[in-house]
Amino acid sequence: MPSNTYQQARLIIGDMDFTQFGNVGIKFPGNSKINSLNCTLNDSDMQESKLLNKEIKFYLNYGSEDSVPIFRGFIRQIKPSDKDIKITAYDGRTYIQGKDAQTISLTDTSNYDGYTVSQYLSDIIQDRVNIGGVTRIGLDMLNEMSPPAIMKNVRGENQGPYNLALKQLKTYADEDNINDGVLYKYNIDMIDDGNNSNIVFVRDKSLDSEPSATFAYLDGIDKYSHKVRAVPSYINVSTKDGKTISYQDGNLPQGLIGSSIKGKFLDTASATEAALFEVISKKTNTTEISLTNTKAYDIGLGSIVRLIVPEDELALNNHRVVSKNITYNDKGSVCKLNLNRQPVLISDYISNS
Repeated sequence: MPSNTYQQARLIIGDMDFTQFGNVGIKFPGNSKINSLNCTLNDSDMQESKLLNKEIKFYLNYGSEDSVPIFRGFIRQIKPSDKDIKITAYDGRTYIQGKDAQTISLTDTSNYDGYTVSQYLSDIIQDRVNIGGVTRIGLDMLNEMSPPAIMKNVRGENQGPYNLALKQLKTYADEDNINDGVLYKYNIDMIDDGNNSNIVFVRDKSLDSEPSATFAYLDGIDKYSHKVRAVPSYINVSTKDGKTISYQDGNLPQGLIGSSIKGKFLDTASATEAALFEVISKKTNTTEISLTNTKAYDIGLGSIVRLIVPEDELALNNHRVVSKNITYNDKGSVCKLNLNRQPVLISDYISNS
């Protein structure tokens, strides 16, 4: 049973409030991937049938009582033993992606052409997920991208509905989302309103935005590390007719560093454009940071943060939260933020088919 008096975390499964639980690990991987929770129940007598597919909520209650859980999802895997029960849960998107999700086929005769991606997800969720009087994925926050992404010519056989939405999301780009070669793309996330966990499209914020949090020693930083990515000076790209395009970045500012782009582009113009944007985008936010923080555990993915640290290259620039891991045990919580992971490349969004 948790013994940290400053933090009285709660684990609720269905309508049952559990006090006998061990380590809890929560992963928010970002990039539209599904959030997950792993925990151990110190109750080997609990019947598996009472746990599988039940809603699970975990409240950190770090210093105060939380009104919104840090994680809400559904139990999809159970591993019992004579001592305890290990549980794996995923957010509501598990019902539209993964091995246990219903699959759909979009063909030339049966498809969602003309729907926006948001309308498509709403229809799928209402028809296949939120059934039997249970809201597994909330729709109250479901929004449109600007401009809306259309499900035009999206096809696939026996695929998870979420995969098909992500397929269209990957091809979505608009000139308003491009700044200095970096694509400020949309991700799909889940935001809890205290009643349900709602699916939502979230656009990357500019690094010039007002930070959501500032971390400093004695004010939020436990420890951190960082590394700097090398920026390629030569990019090789292939075209469908067998030509290879080599793009050189000016006077080789970081020395001779080669790279290549996968896929075959339609022509030399699109190949050159892809190589140019690849170099430009990699020049932005080349520092990747791993931060173990002692505050702002509920900070959202995509949030902009500032660090007050000795290194100028870290202190003089804002940083974007790209993923988050939280662990909890009887000693308390640990939160780790990953900042400024590899940026999305414009070349990924230029047609090579």
